[in-house]
Amino acid sequence: MKRILLPLLSLALLAGCGEETRDTAKASATSPAAAPETTPKIERPDAPSLTAKYAALRKQQIANVDYGISVKLDSESKSFSGRVIAETEIARPLQRPLTVDFSGGEVQSVSVGGREIPFEYNGYFISIAPEQLQQGQNSIAIEYTHPYSTDGSGLHRFEDPEDGSVYLYTHFEPYKANRFFPHFDQPDLKARYTLDVEAPGDWTLVSATRENKVQQLENGHKHWRFPTTSKFSSYIFPLHAGPYVIWEDDADGIPLRLMARKTLAENVNPQDWFTFTKQSFAFFQDYFGIDYPFVKYDQVIVPDFTIGAMENVAAVTFNEAYVSRGEKTQAERLRLANVIAHEMSHMWFGDLVTMQWWNGLWLKESFATYMASLALAENSEFDDVWENFYLGTKQWAYGADQLVTTHPIEVSVPDTDQAFSNFDGITYGKGGSALKQLPYYLGKDTFREGVHNYLKKYGYRNAELRDFMGHLGKAANKDLHQWTQDWLYQAGVNTISSSYQCTDDKITQLTIAQTAPDLITKQRPVLREQKIQLGIYRLQDDIMTRVAAVPVTYSGATTEVKAAQGLPCPQILNLNDEDWAYVKTSLDDKSVAQVSRHINAIESSFTRLMLWQSLFDSVTDARMPLTEWIDFALNNASAESNINVIRLISNHLEKATAYLYRIDMPQELRTEQLQSIENFTWTQLNTSPAGSDAQKTWFATFTEIAHTDEVLDNATQLLTGELEIDGLPIDQDKRWQLIVLLNRHLQGDYEKLVAEELKKDNTDRAQNYAISARAIRPSIQIKNEWLDNILNKRDQYKLSQIKAAAGALFPAEQLNLYRDTSIRLLGAVPQVSGTADTLYNKAYAMLFPVACSQSGIDQYSQILEQNPELMPALGRVLKNRKQQSEWCMAMAGQPGEAKAD
Repeated sequence: MKRILLPLLSLALLAGCGEETRDTAKASATSPAAAPETTPKIERPDAPSLTAKYAALRKQQIANVDYGISVKLDSESKSFSGRVIAETEIARPLQRPLTVDFSGGEVQSVSVGGREIPFEYNGYFISIAPEQLQQGQNSIAIEYTHPYSTDGSGLHRFEDPEDGSVYLYTHFEPYKANRFFPHFDQPDLKARYTLDVEAPGDWTLVSATRENKVQQLENGHKHWRFPTTSKFSSYIFPLHAGPYVIWEDDADGIPLRLMARKTLAENVNPQDWFTFTKQSFAFFQDYFGIDYPFVKYDQVIVPDFTIGAMENVAAVTFNEAYVSRGEKTQAERLRLANVIAHEMSHMWFGDLVTMQWWNGLWLKESFATYMASLALAENSEFDDVWENFYLGTKQWAYGADQLVTTHPIEVSVPDTDQAFSNFDGITYGKGGSALKQLPYYLGKDTFREGVHNYLKKYGYRNAELRDFMGHLGKAANKDLHQWTQDWLYQAGVNTISSSYQCTDDKITQLTIAQTAPDLITKQRPVLREQKIQLGIYRLQDDIMTRVAAVPVTYSGATTEVKAAQGLPCPQILNLNDEDWAYVKTSLDDKSVAQVSRHINAIESSFTRLMLWQSLFDSVTDARMPLTEWIDFALNNASAESNINVIRLISNHLEKATAYLYRIDMPQELRTEQLQSIENFTWTQLNTSPAGSDAQKTWFATFTEIAHTDEVLDNATQLLTGELEIDGLPIDQDKRWQLIVLLNRHLQGDYEKLVAEELKKDNTDRAQNYAISARAIRPSIQIKNEWLDNILNKRDQYKLSQIKAAAGALFPAEQLNLYRDTSIRLLGAVPQVSGTADTLYNKAYAMLFPVACSQSGIDQYSQILEQNPELMPALGRVLKNRKQQSEWCMAMAGQPGEAKAD
């Protein structure tokens, strides 16, 4: 660790900065300019969301706010009680009510300055009349109760089915903190928080600061008190509670704790968690040039979590999926290290400096996406970080950016519902990819300098995109206005291709051509500027070797690459070698021919990875027949030894299998191709090195594509132990994967397998596996039963259980069952959207498959036309499925809309 915890002097200085901000706000509130509101009248709708316009108005009303929060928790009841005192400084005389966000609870009383006042409460927010408040300081106290959540947001309650222990945790982004306590729930009203909690005596309480007093109460509970925090937004305020198992460590002066529930603890590998945490701290404190801004760092692994992780201040929460009940692959360890680094980077970019409103969500997430990979590439054991970035983040971005629902990276967010819908491949993947290419474009040291200056200036404050780009431009002495417009305010991914001429085996002319997609938005096609590296490959001693690398900044429709003149004539020209840029590439015919013959001779595994991806893109772009790609893959994949390439190929074989079921083709050909993939996968599973990650990868693919009685019988024997594969222990999670597979094809005594396994493994994870196994059975009765559960009995299920069922209900080979239930499924769309529950809408959207038929496309079109105002989390998915169904038909050579380059 190159930097240590903030020394006392720095803490004092930073605290002083916070006070200066507060004093400035006070001065503005009492200055002659502090006149009554003059903005146009903005009425707040009775709705469970917050609009950007109203948030801007409230920001004018409130100069400063700090909160004192008192909460009573217990392990038996379904709700909790609390009292909040909001020390609120009103900036100017109010002409309209001040609203306090509080969704889904009950309000017992509201008082101002100790005087109880009348109020209105509509279930979404509390309204306080202007005459009840004065310009300047107001102490607003609210007593309330609220039910615990079961959907992973607000204050979530989980009861462990194994031992009955109860665990609580908070998850607030983007607009759920008001399910925990009444307050002004918007990111630009940062506050300090002073917390005290009464809770059961055997619980540990975790918040943004470490407790400074714990008092034993007569009722067996304890009263925990926490010192006042620094200033930050309420969506990252944490409170986690329960009988957690705790591991402790230290990151060169920063106290570290890792926590997990008791029944999961034996599967946690604290050494990996602490190693990755300390490595990330060492990198970020040095890179940002700013010491860690908070006083400790806790990481809490929590159940029923709906996302991967969340950057709560000094108390990060993680999904339990990051804990394996068997040996992790190196890729899984890398994913863990990546998410740890991602959330830690938010402590500076997101928590210390926070976006003004949710249109800036992308910047903090994109920045963390890029910085996590940079941290691992620079300071970890992993030497294939950027290959994994390409394999995961980039492909996610490219996929999202070619859909009808793509959007600019920077986009208007009218309300908090829309903010949630932008948690997608553009927000994370494309934004992270755009930032990744900026250091190549500006220079690595210049980019770093700009980031440091930005964080230093806006610490404990809010900032906007122009602030960030302004600091990068100033550091580079470069006007980034056009770059910002082209990359951040325009949607779509460009494609580049090349043409070249050679004489005497030397390049005499090479040109890069750039095209833009014809987006359905009909916006102006954008030709962008960025820096790439051309990789020139030639066969030498039977090895396809890179003989030259040519950095080039291209722009416009064509760019002549003069630096390539005189270099060896390429046999393969890789246009985006080492993945510097965010762009699709189209290989020239000569390169395609060489790749087809020599894919395994290419020396660089990263280049092989990119070229395998390029070939599969040709399939989904309807430029290469699916069956031709399958034949190529099965003839070449067995010679591949790099695990990342193997992971890519196995993933593409799974996708190819799904397309074979969807696409209209002769049944004999379909059967032959499916059988070939199954045989190949089973062979790879049995011939991969014992205990290798390749073996584990092929096992996962096997559980997705196995379908014939003979191979399913092998699955049964693996489950019973009659058949063993050397080096592959069938751990508990693998057992459930096999059970889901056997239920998917009604193989053997599939119902009994579920019941018997639940007797051995009754964890919540096992219960979700069991739901998936039951929902995936190919029976119309089963499908209708689970649709009824999802639609009419959802209050009997946790959100995680609804997702387990929805994600399993219609696999590709069961499209006929989807068609049989589609009228009911689509008919319920208005009902689901009408719940205004974003998380539920998102879960329901998982039911809809790529239909790959004109009738399916027409159904999607009709429901969208009839319901133009659907919740974004559902409406966007329906639009995507319609488009993906059109692409699927184009792949089969049927009428349909192919992807446009």
